[in-house]
This record gives sequence, structure tokens and C-alpha cells, in this order.
Amino acid sequence: MARITEDEQFPAQVTIWRKGSDLKARRSSLKTVVLPDGTEQKLLRDGAVGRFTRTATGEKFLKLRWHSRWFEVPTMEEVERWTLDSVCPTPDGNDVEPDHPDSWLVLLGLV
Repeated sequence: MARITEDEQFPAQVTIWRKGSDLKARRSSLKTVVLPDGTEQKLLRDGAVGRFTRTATGEKFLKLRWHSRWFEVPTMEEVERWTLDSVCPTPDGNDVEPDHPDSWLVLLGLV
């Protein structure tokens, strides 16, 4: 089975990237949490999008962070189908209404 590439995926805005050995993120992709010892730490929010490279082929593809896991961004064809349907999947495959906070359409900022 062929893996999808960024050209086939929904053109989600990349909000995190590497610059040298540093990880950069748009402010909207971060949330600040207070740890039990009172210190603050910045964490990635659900919906942060990164561009990844397959080492074997050099192909670029997009992934979205959701519930502390990374999921490949769906194809344009899938997103188009979900906009016309009464259900939309979440990244882990559950079917929900298109306006549910965990639906792909909401996570990609379309609803």
C-alpha cells in the first residue's frame, strides 16, 4: 500500500517545525501548564501540525498532534467527502458529527 504525500493531503497550515536542532512552534500551537512544583511548561496543543520526511524515500507528509499522538493528515478527497456527509471520523477512527470538537473537520479548522 502506497503512503500518501503532502501533495495529496489537505493543505493544513504547518504550525511547528525544526530549525537546526531547535523545535519552533507558533504561539497558537502551545499551551502553558503549571506543574505541581509551581513551574510552568509549554506543551503542544491538539491540532498542532508538523511536516515530516520519510527517511527511506525523502517524501514529505503532514501529521497532526491529537491526544499526545501524531496522525497523518487526511487527503483532500477524504476531507471533501466528509464535508458532504453527516458523520466525520476522529483521528483514531471514531465516527462523530462534523462539528464535534474531535472531528477531523474541526481539528483542521474547517468547521
